Amino acid sequence: MSSQKSLLEIRNLHTSFPMREGTIRAVNGISLSIRQGEMLGIVGESGCGKSVTGLSIMRLVPFPGRITAGEVLLEDTNLLSLAAEEMRSIRGSSIAMIFQDPLTSLNPVLTISRQMTEAITTHTELKGRGARGRAVELLRTVGIPSPEKRIGDYPHQFSGGMRQRVMIAMALSCRPRILIADEPTTALDVTIQAQILDLMKKVCQEIGTSIMLITHDLGIVAGLCRHVAVMYAGRIVEMTDVGEMFASPRHPYTYRLLTSTPRIDRRKERLQPIGGLPPSLLDPPEQCLFAPRCEFAVDRCWKEIPKLEEVREGHSTACFRSNDSLW
Repeated sequence: MSSQKSLLEIRNLHTSFPMREGTIRAVNGISLSIRQGEMLGIVGESGCGKSVTGLSIMRLVPFPGRITAGEVLLEDTNLLSLAAEEMRSIRGSSIAMIFQDPLTSLNPVLTISRQMTEAITTHTELKGRGARGRAVELLRTVGIPSPEKRIGDYPHQFSGGMRQRVMIAMALSCRPRILIADEPTTALDVTIQAQILDLMKKVCQEIGTSIMLITHDLGIVAGLCRHVAVMYAGRIVEMTDVGEMFASPRHPYTYRLLTSTPRIDRRKERLQPIGGLPPSLLDPPEQCLFAPRCEFAVDRCWKEIPKLEEVREGHSTACFRSNDSLW
């Protein structure tokens, strides 16, 4: 990997949800970084902590969740140490997020114009007609037809794909340096998915925005991202470049994700689903949490938590058997 300085760096981040039965450790000590102009994929099964990681970076973790430890550095500024007002000034301007469901993320009783111009007037010097003109231009950029007319419509008057385009336009309205995209193509048909992803890639390349793409779809990661982090049970278990992950995964979980995913270059191979169920994150034990589902587990896996360590340049994994030839 390049020695270029990181634009966003996460260090030992912990986010927990106190419950009556115990504490759910949704994000349990993750560390990663994103460089300027990079698109980083975060992959894993539902419930592994991907979305909570994005919300933690934005400091939007829903109650009763709270960030209990770690640092989120935007260059040299620790976002977790900022006052609420300071964080509001950064959220939407320097760092923005596209949420999973645009229908619930957009305010149903406000026009698109009102919602877009609010962000623009808050974070830029544009006001009134200038802000509205900027909003119209953004809608045109993301492919909304007749944006001068549609900007006065309400969210329910748009299709799912069009609402997602509006969300992208809003996220990019102040030219953020970091864009967190949380499952941006959920519930969209394949054709619209491709259009949305191509649009994100094009627009972000034009303005130099870095992207953290949260998804469970390895095909999307293969087509868009340069680097990838694989999450399991609140932890990162493997980090490498995308080509290396597909060619030579070093963690059993990553390997099983790949064998359970259809691939055009392996059409004759039978898919092999991952056995068992993801573990509960309610006070997890001090062991490798993938061990109950792993056919390669040894005694040590049930007694210790493997650390994320570099096994070769630019490739890190958290597995006691990462150097064994297991597959």
